[in-house]
Amino acid sequence: MIDYQVLRSQRKTLALHVKSGQVIVRAPLHLNEQFIGEFIHKKQAWLKAKIAEQNSLEDLCCDFSHDAKLLVFGKQHTLDISFAKAGEKSQVYVSELANGQLSLCIVLSARNLKKQSNAVLLKQIVKNSIEQYFKAQANAIILPKVAQFSHQIQLSPSAIKIRQYRARWGSCNSRGELSFNYLLMMLPMNVIDYVIVHELCHLQHLNHSTFFWQLVEQYYPGHFQAKQWLKDNQSALRWQSPTA
Repeated sequence: MIDYQVLRSQRKTLALHVKSGQVIVRAPLHLNEQFIGEFIHKKQAWLKAKIAEQNSLEDLCCDFSHDAKLLVFGKQHTLDISFAKAGEKSQVYVSELANGQLSLCIVLSARNLKKQSNAVLLKQIVKNSIEQYFKAQANAIILPKVAQFSHQIQLSPSAIKIRQYRARWGSCNSRGELSFNYLLMMLPMNVIDYVIVHELCHLQHLNHSTFFWQLVEQYYPGHFQAKQWLKDNQSALRWQSPTA
């Protein structure tokens, strides 16, 4: 049986989505689990093909090795991995070379030098370092943007969470809490803005009705282009577990 996540709302119809190899079922509140399970069973051939198609894109994702490519704020960066001298702290920062090439510099602490013989472990350390960098950037960028757009739209969340999610950029629940994926830092600023406006508009319409999209359009007219950017770059936005 295919694993899936059920998201319930006031919607009237059942819908299936496959994101990053994960099946998401959007279902009405009243629909029982047996009906959903039977629907998944009928669609399993299509779902398996879709999952396989998305998983085949994994080789396009960053593998967290030296010279690997990673999007940062919508621009391709080359990973530059080095080690700090004894007593110096680890750090992650962006650097632009004279030829215009962008690098994401990951300086690991000296104690990690002995781990160079274990490629998978070293890649995991690099991945963790980038995640911490993205998380810090997300807190510095997303929170002020939420405040800015909240003022414009006149809708304020009850709470904001920033963490990594496997298959979504943001979410809004019935308690008015917004959640954002710190991997948003791979997206251009205008697309980050779209995600924030999208989730804020869910505070008024917890669905994807015509009224919801009209509200999004009012405060973010470029949402079609932002959605297309996400679609066009989806293979480069999916993170994979480090391998040898």
